[in-house]
Amino acid sequence: SSGKLKLIKKEAMNTNYIWHSSYEVNTPWPNSYLYKYLHEHIFLNNTTYVPSDWGDKIATTTWKYGDVTNNGSFNGSTVYSTENGWTATTSAKIGLIYIHDYYFAYASGGNPGSKSSAKNAWIFLGKNDTNPPGGTYEWTISRGPVGSNYFAWIIGSDGNVSQTYVDYGHAIRPVFFLNSDIEYVSGTGTLADPIIIK
Repeated sequence: SSGKLKLIKKEAMNTNYIWHSSYEVNTPWPNSYLYKYLHEHIFLNNTTYVPSDWGDKIATTTWKYGDVTNNGSFNGSTVYSTENGWTATTSAKIGLIYIHDYYFAYASGGNPGSKSSAKNAWIFLGKNDTNPPGGTYEWTISRGPVGSNYFAWIIGSDGNVSQTYVDYGHAIRPVFFLNSDIEYVSGTGTLADPIIIK
């Protein structure tokens, strides 16, 4: 995704969603219920969320996907090595945040955060959405350990990362990349000073 601007929605979608519809073993991200809905129904083809003139601005991106086996006590560097090392990929316009996105959003002196510090970052849903549907429990793109594929990882209301059953309903924030030819015009990305592009 070099040269592309990565955007993470500030607030959760308007309802809670399940990662997958049942405890099916070996259901990877591209075959999940949530992946299909993000692309076919609730986000990409819904002008409430994606204005019609934005269709060409969102890049088709290679997304890595796989399993994270650690218990959530890892730091950003550790989980980045895991998630970036996945060899399975899918080409798509929309994804969810990775666990390392969450940890790297709180960096001090270039060092990625950990579960004790990431909840202080702007990326923690509880800091910028006071009443998301289903509470501030948010799905990530990362599935649980091999052999326990009915789990996927969430960011909890306390800011910690843990895993839960894929058919539980939690908040989601879609993630996408803008094409590299999109030009930055102005803005810092706050509500008062939004980023303007063309």
